[in-house]
Amino acid sequence: MSTDPAPIKVSFTFYPADVQALNTCMIGLRRAGLPVRGGTVLRALIHLTSATEMFAHAVLLAKAHEKQDGPRETDYVAGHPTVDLPPDLVKKLDDVVTELAEKMISANRAFVVRALLRTTPDAPTLAPAVKKYLADFPPRPRGWAALKARKHGKP
Repeated sequence: MSTDPAPIKVSFTFYPADVQALNTCMIGLRRAGLPVRGGTVLRALIHLTSATEMFAHAVLLAKAHEKQDGPRETDYVAGHPTVDLPPDLVKKLDDVVTELAEKMISANRAFVVRALLRTTPDAPTLAPAVKKYLADFPPRPRGWAALKARKHGKP
């Protein structure tokens, strides 16, 4: 029986630029030989990025939006990915959102993740860290493999 706390389902609102950034990152990591899905990439980015870096990326994105006329995003919502995050990563995102609010910057978890995606390094630079992340936190089985594992009492 696992002692890890249950993951929390978290959804993010993504615009076309965010979906494109996630897809580009995912494709690059797959070409580097890493078996990743979109949710894995998001979890890895949140895990690998310090709260201070998240804060900085969000501030820079907020400042860029501040310089433009009209709403922050002018494109349509392109997706709502939902990711299972460990409670400590949810707390990390929430702490960054709180720190941003203390500085009078309106943001939410999705805004912080969008800021991360828009500043993600290229796949060759990111791949070694993601490879280590996958070794430390292997993806859970999905589909038939997950059903088979549950049938045999595995988490």
